[in-house]
Amino acid sequence: MIPIMEFQQRSLRGPVKKSAEFDLGYARKVRELVAKHQIAYDAEALIVDDPTADAIFQAGVELLAEVGLFHLDTQRVVQFSESEIREVATHYFTNPPQQQFGAGGDRISVAYRTSDDRRPPILAGGPAGSIQEEWFVPYVQSFAQEETNRALGIAGGIASVGGVEPKAGTLSEVYCALWESRKLLEIAGNVGRPGLHLGLLCTASTAGAILACVGPGLREPHNTQIGIHIIPEQKIDWTRLLLAQFCQDRGITPWTSCMSMVGALNRNGAEAAVGIVANLLGQLAYGHGTVASLFSNHLDGRWADAETQWAFSGAARASERHVRVAISGVCGGMEKYWRTEAGMLQAAAMAISNTASGFAYCWIAGHSGLEARLVGEILEAVAGMDRDRANELLRKVLELADGKIKETGGPRAFPDAYDLKTVKPKPELLADYHRVKENLNRLGVPFARG
Repeated sequence: MIPIMEFQQRSLRGPVKKSAEFDLGYARKVRELVAKHQIAYDAEALIVDDPTADAIFQAGVELLAEVGLFHLDTQRVVQFSESEIREVATHYFTNPPQQQFGAGGDRISVAYRTSDDRRPPILAGGPAGSIQEEWFVPYVQSFAQEETNRALGIAGGIASVGGVEPKAGTLSEVYCALWESRKLLEIAGNVGRPGLHLGLLCTASTAGAILACVGPGLREPHNTQIGIHIIPEQKIDWTRLLLAQFCQDRGITPWTSCMSMVGALNRNGAEAAVGIVANLLGQLAYGHGTVASLFSNHLDGRWADAETQWAFSGAARASERHVRVAISGVCGGMEKYWRTEAGMLQAAAMAISNTASGFAYCWIAGHSGLEARLVGEILEAVAGMDRDRANELLRKVLELADGKIKETGGPRAFPDAYDLKTVKPKPELLADYHRVKENLNRLGVPFARG
């Protein structure tokens, strides 16, 4: 593996470029490589096959080797040789990491998983988005109290505390982030799960606030991940490297997050899949992570559709066959459909696609505890399913979701979905849950009886 300090040298000595010039070079090269390796989005085969996954991996290696990573602070290109990139992949392939999170009875182990593995992915759903103070506790508790939900992959962030908004890089960011961290620990203790993994630090986004939240009795190595995300496409800065070094020094698992957009520098799902792989390999090179989140969305913010799921499948299956790091992912509908039947169906589609593509850890599972329960039931039901059968099922669920989207007026706010005092789902959300589950069963999701 490449020592992280080597990235400082390459960040200071690499070729000077403007950001726009780097972007143009990326766009040209990814188009060239997709054509060279004959990679094409196939709406009929949303779970990517072995030859396509192999081609996506090869193109991703070449893209990183020929384009590199762009350092936004130094305006220089961090360069790699193709042999260095292959050494990173080989390191993981020959030593698939197994990561432990949590403590005591709440300890879990996340490991590499194949697309036909009968072991279901670990359910670790947590609340996402901007959370209001008055319903922060019941929102988080709705996930933490679900017995099958093994961790909170994400939990935040708080919109304001006592009227104080968390402004990045100021004292208010630290103030709100510390409140959030203490409240998460309190919630975990109240539901009898004091060792629960609390996932990614959210409200703390700058290096100073993150460091303020890490320490004994707060966020510690067993319950914390820190984001070292590559910025799409293939961009880093000093903060990424500083936090990666901090994670390595303190024994904290970095949050390795690799996403590529469809419709920006990548014109389509095929180019996005290659971009995800290049971002993954670049981030593993400096971050040395053990769990990697993959994601794709459209330039207008849409996700959970056929093309973005194809891009995820292509990148995940490329990693399955050539990297073998534990892949994590999202199983949650778009924000405008949160806590509705349409959103549950989008989450279901992603759960089928991601499980059949080899992901191991689900860190967003719908947008309430009840939806996380549903996603977990789907993960259990489809694990080990033949990929062709999973593909047909996925297409049917996406078709049903598209129809339901046209009938949905907007999201259901969490206070309208759960009773804030009892932290139990309201009848309307329960009705949607049962209706979705019945429809999925009719389409072929083999839920366990009982």
